Amino acid sequence: MLSSKERVLMAMEHEETDRVPMDYWAWKEVNDALQSRLDLSSYDKLLEYLGVDIRVVRAPYMGEPDLWAGLRTVKTVEELEKCEIPDPDMFDYSNIEALCDKYSYYAVMGGAWSPIFCTASALIGMETLMIKTHEEPEFVKLFLERITDLFYDQSVRTFEAANGKMDIFFMGDDYGTQRNLIMSHESWDEFYAPQVSRLFDLAKDFGLKVMLHSCGSVSKLIPRLIEMGMDALDPIQVRAADMEPEYLKSNFGEYITFHGGLDTQHILPFGTVEEVKAEARRLIEIFGESGGYIFGPSQEFLPDIPLENILAMYEVGREMR
Repeated sequence: MLSSKERVLMAMEHEETDRVPMDYWAWKEVNDALQSRLDLSSYDKLLEYLGVDIRVVRAPYMGEPDLWAGLRTVKTVEELEKCEIPDPDMFDYSNIEALCDKYSYYAVMGGAWSPIFCTASALIGMETLMIKTHEEPEFVKLFLERITDLFYDQSVRTFEAANGKMDIFFMGDDYGTQRNLIMSHESWDEFYAPQVSRLFDLAKDFGLKVMLHSCGSVSKLIPRLIEMGMDALDPIQVRAADMEPEYLKSNFGEYITFHGGLDTQHILPFGTVEEVKAEARRLIEIFGESGGYIFGPSQEFLPDIPLENILAMYEVGREMR
């Protein structure tokens, strides 16, 4: 029988496994409700019960409440060049290796979450960011670089602290809407690809697999992300445009692993247990052919999803070969 680590890493190498590897993401209210329903004493026990093969290890933030205070009011390139970025040592890396040891049976994911676009949007507003992209491109490029500097330094410290015991760098941002990319492909490539590449290359230097999170319709970015070294894409928002499982698997399944996919917009909140099970089987059959799939939801589980439906999908995942 494979360990969870072996199961995940084999799937990411597009090798057949004893069953599909699985992951889990949920709001705390859902975790608490499931633990109560199943009479489980901890979150770790819940993951064990469901058959989840991945554990996340990150460095907690220990600094002042406003992490990005130094970047909030900058207006010019000159101010950006002089301003201080947050100190990566405001995160606590002291327990990283111990947690990797604790979860050595599982595939361990970590590193800085690194939401470059979302952080920039939060700091100056998405509309302002988009306008500046066209009117002050050099400002935006340096702004994104300074934001990424923190994420880069955080991840360096995390990977060093893990001492070779972390398997996957998992970073996240949101580049898609329900219908298309938030920005043009060309704009993403000019402004965001250089920063994302810095983080991908860093992870590769430490021997880690790279998984990128982005909600929405991002299929237009997948070829470029593959060129940059992405190993896996999360969360596969299947109800977004051009994100159908058959299309993704046939066009990109040879090159990357898909992570997630079971629809949290419609099937899970509104479907019956049998409909959820049928969709779980369908996704595993499509995405899981010849490996390259980690089963899970298309977004985090929210409190509007019946617990029976969550339990049903993991029941299918544990049983399918």
